[in-house]
Amino acid sequence: MSTELGSRQRGAATKRKRTILKVIEAASFLFDAHGWYGVTRDDIAREAEVGVATINNHFITKQVIALASYFSMLKPILALADEESDAREALIDFVTELADVTTTLPVLTIALLPATRDVTRCGDETRSPSVEVELIDFDQLAECLGKLLENYGTTEYYGGANLTEVAELYLSGLLSGVLKHPDRSGEDAAKLLLSQLL
Repeated sequence: MSTELGSRQRGAATKRKRTILKVIEAASFLFDAHGWYGVTRDDIAREAEVGVATINNHFITKQVIALASYFSMLKPILALADEESDAREALIDFVTELADVTTTLPVLTIALLPATRDVTRCGDETRSPSVEVELIDFDQLAECLGKLLENYGTTEYYGGANLTEVAELYLSGLLSGVLKHPDRSGEDAAKLLLSQLL
C-alpha cells in the first residue's frame, strides 16, 4: 500500500514540476514579447493552458512569476560572486553582470524592484507557496552585494552600517537608473555604480 502511495506522490510531484515549467516558459515568452505591463496572470494561464487558480497555487504574484522565469539569468551572477578569490574583481564582476542582465531584460528589472512587491498578498510569507519554484529576488542580490562590499573592506567607510542595507540602496539606484535611462548600456550602468562603490 505504501508503495502505491509513493508512486502517486511521485506522479503528483512530476505533474507539479511540469505545470510550473509550463507556466514559466509561457511567462518568459509573453514577457519577452509584450513586456511587464502587457502581460497579465490571465494571459500567462491561457498561454500555459492552465487555470488561473493553478497559477495561484504555485506563484503568489506576477513578480514571483517573472523572477522564476528569469532565475537562470540571475543564478550565475550569484555563483560568480562566490567563485572569485579577489574581492575587488568579485565586486566588479557582480555589478557588471547584473547591470548587463537588467539593461537587457526590463521585465526582470521591474520584478526585482521592491516596489513591485504585492505587500497585501505576500506580507512576510515565503516568496512562493510552491517549494519547486526557484527564484532570486532583490533581497538575495542585496545580501550578496553586501557580502561583496564587506569582503572588499568597506565596512569602516560606511561607519559600521549594515552593508546589506547599504547594498539595498545601491541596488535600488541601479535598477531605477536602468528603468529611467533605457538607452544606457549595461556597461555604462555598471561603470556608474562601480564609480560609487570603489
